[in-house]
Amino acid sequence: MSRSLCLAVCLILGCASLLSAQSVTRAEALEIAEAFINHPWKPTEANLRHGKDAQGVLVHTPDDAGGKGAPVDACWQLGVENKGVPYKWGGFNTPESFDAGIKAGKAAGDVYSSEKRRLGGQAVSADAVGIDCSGFISRCWKLSSKHSTSMLFGISEKLASPSELRPGDVMNTGEGHVLLFVWWMDAGKTRALFYEAAPFSKTLASEHMVAEMAEAGFQPLRYRKMAD
Repeated sequence: MSRSLCLAVCLILGCASLLSAQSVTRAEALEIAEAFINHPWKPTEANLRHGKDAQGVLVHTPDDAGGKGAPVDACWQLGVENKGVPYKWGGFNTPESFDAGIKAGKAAGDVYSSEKRRLGGQAVSADAVGIDCSGFISRCWKLSSKHSTSMLFGISEKLASPSELRPGDVMNTGEGHVLLFVWWMDAGKTRALFYEAAPFSKTLASEHMVAEMAEAGFQPLRYRKMAD
């Protein structure tokens, strides 16, 4: 299937799912995001994975030895309380279901890789818990099911400019990454704070130059059922 046809299908599916979706306020979206970012949890060695799961899916938890590119302070550590739900490719856990998985000895997250992108759903491990970037936005927008970055276009309107971003809106790339806009950090609207499920670590707050994001292909979107 071509990329354009895939996007058209996602738009149709997204519009259909919007009919049964509930609205969410900007304050609620940020509150949900902050619950993920500030979520406390304590891992054991049972939650550490670097190898294939029982189904043959390669899993790498974003611990301080295996975050694969993330700074050490953005990865989780054994034996201490950590904050932030780990990134998991294909993940859609809530903080509560994440805790249940950790207690059951599942892997605490599974970092992004180009191979996982290539394999898509076949690279999602049932032996890991956590949340990925679009799963995070799906939770923040109170969607009943996980929407991919491509599907988010179908339930959103594209803003004319990133300067129109308001709390709870997103910067999104289809088949890529998505971040939740929080607020502008300067009067000129050049730099902003975002909440995201970072592909090599966890749910966290990050600062970005918005013009650089736009140049990289990110588009400003607003959920059609976003309420003030």
